[in-house]
Amino acid sequence: REIAGRYAAEIRGLILRLLAAISEALGLDSDYLNRIFGRHSQVMLTNYYPSCPKPDLTFGLPSHSDPDGITVLMQSDVIGLQVLKNGNWIPVKPLANAFVVNLADQLQVVSNGRFRSVEHRAVTNASTARISIPTFYGPSEDAFIAPA
Repeated sequence: REIAGRYAAEIRGLILRLLAAISEALGLDSDYLNRIFGRHSQVMLTNYYPSCPKPDLTFGLPSHSDPDGITVLMQSDVIGLQVLKNGNWIPVKPLANAFVVNLADQLQVVSNGRFRSVEHRAVTNASTARISIPTFYGPSEDAFIAPA
């Protein structure tokens, strides 16, 4: 529990730095996104995808985009995450000591489409189980989200 709490706090710090950089890229004050998100929402999950002898018959997680603001994903070294690009599913190769950062629906709205929410899915593997730990970060339920 203590380790998970420290991890969540460190990820929050990373997300705040990313939001500041995104705010600046939009020509806004560095604290803009943090301010409009209000009392933020942060949720961390642990996903376990067991190996599946017939991976073509199932999805680990169907195609979707995340409804929050930004998602930071730590994943094991097993390929399973895919992103949709130009109508094709592209596997995201896991890199050691690296996170995957997905921009989500609320950031697409705030950026007026300049930054796009990522359509993605998780597929199973025939021989190896996969673990992912996503942290979803978004605005509070009472935040007013609109193009900046």
